[in-house]
Amino acid sequence: MRNVAFSVEYAERYNRECEILFREENRRNRDEGYFANGYSLVCETYECDLEDEHRIAARYALYSPEHDLILRYECLDNAEPLSEMINHKNGITYYLFRRDRFGFSVLDLESLSEHRYYSDEALSTGSDFIWCGAEYYAERNTLFVVGHVPESDFEVYEFDFSDPLTCVAHVPDDAIILTTPSTDFAEELEDFRDEYTNWGEENIFGSALLQSYEDIAEWFDFVQSLKSRKTAPSYYMPSTIFVAFRMSDGLPVGMIEVKHELNDYMSKHGGHISYSVRPSERRRGYGKRMLAMALPYAKILGHSKVLVVCHTDNEPSRRTILADGGVYEQTYYSELDDIYNENYWIRTTPDSTSEPSKAGIVS
Repeated sequence: MRNVAFSVEYAERYNRECEILFREENRRNRDEGYFANGYSLVCETYECDLEDEHRIAARYALYSPEHDLILRYECLDNAEPLSEMINHKNGITYYLFRRDRFGFSVLDLESLSEHRYYSDEALSTGSDFIWCGAEYYAERNTLFVVGHVPESDFEVYEFDFSDPLTCVAHVPDDAIILTTPSTDFAEELEDFRDEYTNWGEENIFGSALLQSYEDIAEWFDFVQSLKSRKTAPSYYMPSTIFVAFRMSDGLPVGMIEVKHELNDYMSKHGGHISYSVRPSERRRGYGKRMLAMALPYAKILGHSKVLVVCHTDNEPSRRTILADGGVYEQTYYSELDDIYNENYWIRTTPDSTSEPSKAGIVS
């Protein structure tokens, strides 16, 4: 994805839409909110139709704890306002926000320099990734961004945040993306399932029983039913299934499942998150990265911490859980499976120094 946020073409379109959206007759209301670190945000909302689409836009003003004006900016699509403070391990606080539907910006609150990102895909097609949440992990120096392509389900991207003013949009060769299953890649998932069978493995953890379905279309229907308590079968907890694709070649390297809630059995033996890496791609760190990338989505579901379970004899899984911040709780014996399971809890926000702060905008 090429960054075109500083291109002439993008600037012309942005300014043209601003001229229409921010007319006085489109002004609606004025709100104000405060971040936990003392910064405040004033929001003036505008609303009108633009190119046959109803748009909600906003003008923002960011103020320091001393009430000094830091930044004024316009957001061309404010239907879901997003702004967060990220406390970087380098001691600098960054303000993460967006000026448009698909892009995002990072403002260094020390130097007041801003990095803007908007993909060439969004500029050319008007359809790209919309972020709806972000989480900074200090120990990884990585920003995980959760969002979706319009009219699609959630995805999770991993951005290099080592230098957020230059590298936030860098995608390395072995980068992976978590995305919900789609019939568009049914053949790839059939190959994924068959590889486990060929390796003599009966279970594909984190796949919502993929190994039980010969007809992949029936499995897609089952996955869809798991999105809500109203449609999920009584024997299965509501959950979201993600496929981990390697972005360089499109290969599905693993699957991971995030449960929306737990019953009594799952609170001891299954946990919130289960996952599996395809046999031919193991020992490359994918499990650790998949688990870390699922945490921001679990936080969106309302989980401040998640339970992750592994068998006592599964040392690779134990190392993965510990590497992602797992804290051992206890060991349970499962009579149903005749195995011992170790329970670990992982916070969806790693520590207080890196916890994002959102402004509570009130009228």
